[in-house]
Amino acid sequence: MSDLSKKPKANNAPTYMCLYPGLAEIARANGYALAVHGSLARDMDLIAVPWTDSASVPELVISAIESTFGIRRIGDLTKAHHGRLVQTIGIQFGECFIDLSFMPLEVTP
Repeated sequence: MSDLSKKPKANNAPTYMCLYPGLAEIARANGYALAVHGSLARDMDLIAVPWTDSASVPELVISAIESTFGIRRIGDLTKAHHGRLVQTIGIQFGECFIDLSFMPLEVTP
């Protein structure tokens, strides 16, 4: 018999993946490609990459996510390595969080 104490514990990954199609649709509508980064064990790490010449500013994407899902950002949009902007979004049940990173918008001359 295997030792169940060494098995991975249940986590929120199924919840996060149920949210992903809607999040990706919002990102795409705002000119971003959206990628999952990480294990989904503790939180959902997402990277939004500008994909069109007319990608929206991150604040508009975050507002669309909040209004679509009825969830709220935690803290402010903050700067991170390599020009990324990062926003944590809390999901109202349990210990579920989305960490959404935006790669910088390129200014085309």
